[in-house]
Amino acid sequence: MRKRITTALGAAAAAVMLATATASADTGRPDTGVKFFDGHGKFTRPCGTTYRVGLTTTKVVAAKRLDGRCAGHVWLRVHGNAWGEWRHSDTEITLNSPSGTFDRAQIKGCGEDYCTTYDVYV
Repeated sequence: MRKRITTALGAAAAAVMLATATASADTGRPDTGVKFFDGHGKFTRPCGTTYRVGLTTTKVVAAKRLDGRCAGHVWLRVHGNAWGEWRHSDTEITLNSPSGTFDRAQIKGCGEDYCTTYDVYV
């Protein structure tokens, strides 16, 4: 009887370890749907949330859609005459350049284990 209980507990522990290893591996998956061209871009993080960016010389908008389960913010910084500071929001960031000096931007979505930064150019 003890042998059956020990075997059952061992099998249950192995199943929990396998499930935990599988869940941990998911956090390291790469972003999908990565497309960047002519001032626009988008990507989807492994947790299912899509991030978008649109850039012109006078305006940049970065947004985090509510289509997934990611808990983090959308992060954005823009380059005009120099790189600006990183800014973040739980949904959307809009920045304007009255002098029309924006030429590129960087957007990122971060998980607990990684951050991937993408560049977009005018």
